[in-house]
Amino acid sequence: MESPKIEPLLKLFVCEFITGGGLCAEALPASLVKEGALMRDALLADLIELDSYEIVTTHDARLVASPLVKSSLQVDSDFEDCFKNMLTQVDLVWLIAPESNGTLLKLSELCYEADVIFLGCEFDSTLIGTSKSLAYEALKEAQIFTIPTIAGDEFILDETFSAAQSLQTLSCSRWVAKPKDGAGCDGITVFDDLQKLMAWLKQDDRYLNYIIQPYQQGIAASLSMLCRAGKGWLLSCNEQHISFDSDTFSLNGVAVNGMQAYWQRFETLARKVAKMLPDAAGYMGIDVIVDVENDKIYVVEINPRLTTSYVGLREAIGHNPAKLILESIKDAKFTMPVLQRNMVEISL
Repeated sequence: MESPKIEPLLKLFVCEFITGGGLCAEALPASLVKEGALMRDALLADLIELDSYEIVTTHDARLVASPLVKSSLQVDSDFEDCFKNMLTQVDLVWLIAPESNGTLLKLSELCYEADVIFLGCEFDSTLIGTSKSLAYEALKEAQIFTIPTIAGDEFILDETFSAAQSLQTLSCSRWVAKPKDGAGCDGITVFDDLQKLMAWLKQDDRYLNYIIQPYQQGIAASLSMLCRAGKGWLLSCNEQHISFDSDTFSLNGVAVNGMQAYWQRFETLARKVAKMLPDAAGYMGIDVIVDVENDKIYVVEINPRLTTSYVGLREAIGHNPAKLILESIKDAKFTMPVLQRNMVEISL
């Protein structure tokens, strides 16, 4: 009797940009390496448990490869060429990359163009998620609370100063300058003097690459969610541990499910965001500020990719999150199982 033919496993390329060689031509910030390695290894562990894929990765030549995989390509120069080459050798791609400098959008576009299954959001939701100005317009149109946002060039070049005055009318005493496509706390600077802000924006033409927002008091939080064809499912409600030093912010950790009291409201918000972004697929992280005093939740940022909260998600929900993400992408009739709501601390 002829033995049954064993089909080879699909080859899945997991690419975490920071640890994967994306900064091979630059200095490696230790904090980003730690955060990237945590996300990468949490995802790899979940995927390996499924035993459904042959998993390959890349790693920066200055770092050791993840001990969880057998195959990792060392990258010491020209990351983009290595990335393109990997796309010709695999069946699926799972990309984790920052929005800053257009990185996430550019690498996503390379995946869209390649003959691979891309396990992530399509172009429109990725574009909106990587542009704070576009995200503000989309959220406003969808009638989702968000923070007023003015492009730096409009703020500086408007001879009538109506843009600056419009912020002043909000009765705020502090202003925040953010990179148009920044990720997390990266590059955010706070000002308590409007003239100092204007002078800072004019230096090196910063206004071309920044947006301005009034400073919003409240609890820094986020929600982890799944999307598919305009539908959204909440995975966890998270509190972000953010410190403020002088005029900049830094993320020190996340309490996954640390905002359980807001579960119902976060779930409603997840559904609204998914409806706003019908081509979003798989996992997304939404950063919010909970204004307890005025009982409002403001969406600050849309992250169409894995976020740090993923690291504690398995323990928090009692399920393999990679399995849920893959099922939500592949199954048109996906339904969310009953999730545990354990609180899990992640330190950075």
